[in-house]
Amino acid sequence: MDAIKDRHGREVDITLHGNGGRPVRLTPAGLETAMRLKRALRLKQAERGAPDFFARSFVKLLGLTPVKMSLRLWNAKKISFNIPADIGNFITDIDAIILRDQYNAGLLKGKTVIDAGANIGIFSLYARALGAKKIYAFEAVRETFTLLERNLALNRAAGKIKAANVALGKERGSAELLYSTRGEGSAMIACGGGVNRGVAYPGRRKVRLAPLDELVEGRISFLKMDVEGYEKNVLLGAAGMIRKHKPVLSFSAYHRKNDTTELPRTVLKIRGDYRITLNGFAEQDFYCD
Repeated sequence: MDAIKDRHGREVDITLHGNGGRPVRLTPAGLETAMRLKRALRLKQAERGAPDFFARSFVKLLGLTPVKMSLRLWNAKKISFNIPADIGNFITDIDAIILRDQYNAGLLKGKTVIDAGANIGIFSLYARALGAKKIYAFEAVRETFTLLERNLALNRAAGKIKAANVALGKERGSAELLYSTRGEGSAMIACGGGVNRGVAYPGRRKVRLAPLDELVEGRISFLKMDVEGYEKNVLLGAAGMIRKHKPVLSFSAYHRKNDTTELPRTVLKIRGDYRITLNGFAEQDFYCD
């Protein structure tokens, strides 16, 4: 059977488990079929029923209803996930974060990592499998944070991954959070600017904001960030650690129309010796080293 490979050519074994019956190993052809279906539905993502249509189609493709996924990486490390209700976005995130290595994680052995916008923990658990010494995972949506905690427990990762249910910002305060409860990664602080235009959010609530400089102490080596248009505020709230430690910064570059110009300026105003690259391994992301 052909093996799934990441963008570096390294083999990744992916197995899906249902409630009883034999597990199914995902093939490159099966993954491509799932991704093709997800791309076809992307423009309809905000329409009622589109995520459920993907889930039904994926179940038909596999021949089982998946509830867990297990991955074996090229380095023999294993990662397991409880699959959320929104299977389509989950599969897309596995493809982007792990297979396409969209944040260009590189060698994290012995390093301390921040996962800003951790969602259900895909990048955090990937960083742990790459050898990170300590990971700080921040997720603002209470319901999604519960899914994150379940995945950390499934992997017995609580010792290395410190998770916090808090929204990140420039300074202490509060803000309105728009969110869904199925494990989607599109939750956002209401900040205008056309971010996620057309996405339907069933939930709204006030959440506490806090800057990273007040939440994390010690040397930070790598900061991954996807916070749906709030990236500039999070960077400003981490200005102290960025000036002091110059961590690698790898973060989304596509939520706002002016992100590709405004975000590099923000980084260089904080610390002017960064080299900034715009990558497109999956989505568009800035890599600053």
